[in-house]
Parts: sequence; structure tokens; C-alpha cells
Amino acid sequence: MPLQSSLIITVILGCLVGWLLWNFFHKRLTAGQTLFWLILLAGGEILALFPRLVDTLAFIWGDLWPVSWITFSALTVVVFYLLYLTVRLNRFGKINELARKIAYMERRLRALEEVEQQLSAKNGRDITRQQDGLQQDESAKP
Repeated sequence: MPLQSSLIITVILGCLVGWLLWNFFHKRLTAGQTLFWLILLAGGEILALFPRLVDTLAFIWGDLWPVSWITFSALTVVVFYLLYLTVRLNRFGKINELARKIAYMERRLRALEEVEQQLSAKNGRDITRQQDGLQQDESAKP
């Protein structure tokens, strides 16, 4: 690969790193996602700066052409990232379930508080009536 191509790829990947960090600092990406993409982009930078490394890795891997090796590696990374997103999506499902349980428990708590208020108001009136009855009895005594 010519030096000019390597530099163009390096500049493009560098811009992606800058954009990635900007999104991270503006709270659009989590730390885990940012780290994942930074590792991949750093690997791309290394492969772009040292094209002989791609040939060496392709030779070590087997009878694959360097382009086939890069494509296979990219597909493997995409599959792992999809698995990672699946796990995160399942966590959101659990959070959703917990939120529903909390909402249900809050409704039950409010209903019980209303019943308690009604009972205490009713018992409070009975106590007041009993006290009024005692006061009337005491005033009737000589």
C-alpha cells in the first residue's frame, strides 16, 4: 500500500477517534462502547501505518489474501459487537421489568395508605365521640 493511502486512512481513522471522544465527553456513548471502538480504531491505525503487518498476519493465519483476512476480522468484530449489544438489550429488559414492579408496588402502597387514613379517620371520630360521651357523663354527675 502506498504511503499516501496509509496517511489518508490514518487521517480518516484519527477523525473517527476525535468524533468518538467528542461523543463520549458529551455523554452520548458509554465508557464501554468508547473503549471498544477506541481499541478497534487503534488496531486500524496500526494496520494502516504498517501495511507489512497485514501481510505477516495473513501469512500466519494461512493461505488467505490480506484483503480476505481483513474482511474476516471485521466480520468477527461485528459479530462480537452484536453479541455485546444483545447482552445490553437484555439488561434493559430487566430494568423495564423492575420499573413495572416498582410502579405496581407504589400503587399498592398508595392504596394501603388511603385505607389507613380512612381507618384512622373513622377511629379518630369514634374516639372523639367516646370522649364527648365521657364529658357529658361527668357534667351530669353532681
